[in-house]
Amino acid sequence: MQVHFNATIVSLATVALGVLNVVDAPIAHGQGDPYPTKPIRFIVPFAAAGVSDIVARTIGARLQESLGQSVLIENRGGAGGTIGADVVAKATPDGYTIGIGNLSTHTIAPSVYRKLPYDPVKDFAPVSMVATAPNVMAVTSTLAVKNLKEVIALSKTRPLSFASSGVGTVFHLAGEMVNTMAGIDMTHVPYKGVAAAYPEVIAGSVPLIFDSIISASGHIKAGRIRPLAITSSARSPVLPDVPTMVEAGLPGFELNFWIGIFAPPATPAPIIARLNGEILKALKTPEVRAQFAAQGADVVGTSPGELLELIRGGLPRMAKLVKAAKIEPE
Repeated sequence: MQVHFNATIVSLATVALGVLNVVDAPIAHGQGDPYPTKPIRFIVPFAAAGVSDIVARTIGARLQESLGQSVLIENRGGAGGTIGADVVAKATPDGYTIGIGNLSTHTIAPSVYRKLPYDPVKDFAPVSMVATAPNVMAVTSTLAVKNLKEVIALSKTRPLSFASSGVGTVFHLAGEMVNTMAGIDMTHVPYKGVAAAYPEVIAGSVPLIFDSIISASGHIKAGRIRPLAITSSARSPVLPDVPTMVEAGLPGFELNFWIGIFAPPATPAPIIARLNGEILKALKTPEVRAQFAAQGADVVGTSPGELLELIRGGLPRMAKLVKAAKIEPE
């Protein structure tokens, strides 16, 4: 039976409501000192060069300018992003540690890890969603296939494997969805970040990869990999000639990727409001919009409450998807 899972990130109405006016006057902190008074640690729960890292560095540079303090990017990859996410969850709630969270760390991970060290709802203070980014299925340039149907046909004659940035990530799930919906059995090969995967994908030892357009675009432009399909519901303006999964032959396939910024739980509300306001201002700048658009990402700013509701609504949807994809919890 073919199952249609719609993982659309937010409705147009939600997006329209998301960009709120937030007072950005100096916030009292501690003994009357304005926030911030020292560098801010920005945790990226994935290796450098991936989509979350690129988004964090773009936003971090803007926050550094507007807040007047250094914003230090710290990559803490591993376990599908859950190691870095846990660092944020357990950090001191004083506004000096924030982190990236996404569809993988906050709505997929609870269904693929039996002993997840954090609760995606209770153990974080949402700040704002910042982007959605379509994902792409690509093959090494030396693999003699031109489209998804040829991959499916080839997989029935010889073993094929696909790379992702880790177990339980949206990229892993996308590959398992192809397996389930196409009736094939490609082997998943997880890596600690996509940067570690590309040498083997380009060499052909792991011939397929699921990745974000943001981090895959450089390899695509250089001709090292060939994109076959987009996992979102619409084509990407960055790769207008690449079909969606539906157009490529898998009706009902849709899996979109969102990225947000979080603080530890119990972070004071005035600090969350200050961060939210600065992030929303950054997202409105032509420079940030251009940087995101060049990589295939759409800017989406929200209130903290809207990001929280996105997570709550996504958890049961992703649980059904993980079950249908027959991913055994670790």
